[in-house]
Amino acid sequence: MYYIKLPFLFVLFSITTFAQTKPTKEYLTHLNAAQSHKVGLVKDKRHLNKLVQQGKLVAIKQRGYGYRIDKLTHSHAFLVPNGRSVLNSLASDFVKATGQNFFVVTSLTRTEYDQNRLRRVNSNASSNDSSHCFGGAIDISYVRFNHHLGPNFKLEKKLENLLELYQKQGKIYFVKERHSRCFHIIFR
Repeated sequence: MYYIKLPFLFVLFSITTFAQTKPTKEYLTHLNAAQSHKVGLVKDKRHLNKLVQQGKLVAIKQRGYGYRIDKLTHSHAFLVPNGRSVLNSLASDFVKATGQNFFVVTSLTRTEYDQNRLRRVNSNASSNDSSHCFGGAIDISYVRFNHHLGPNFKLEKKLENLLELYQKQGKIYFVKERHSRCFHIIFR
């Protein structure tokens, strides 16, 4: 009797696992936007450095007007050139809307190696290709403003309103990730 149930459970588990990893239409739209910058999948640190030398990825300052980069453990402070422009514009608009406040960027470009390492500690990390691995995405915390950890609903709402405006203008796509408490932003 146990011999019959075991193969059935294996098949059921396999089908369930496949269904959970099948990319959604939204995910594919976001991934296509990240891939549209023609950087390709960033494989490792060596490949990342080559893309920087070619000008396909550009450095992001640790402290910018309206933003700060968090200590990065699974990504690198580089983006596609358009991403840097949009980030700087978004941060400037955030300061205009909120006064002398800043948001915290928690993730930028990941190598394929970084993404695999992240998957081990963050169940929210995609098991498919991530838009971060193409230099076309960032995460901004919505519970960390001005280096204070904790909810600030006023600043969160101002940032979300700006992201909605930028999305309507065709500059970005974004998703509010509840598990990691960040806005996942893809540059278009």
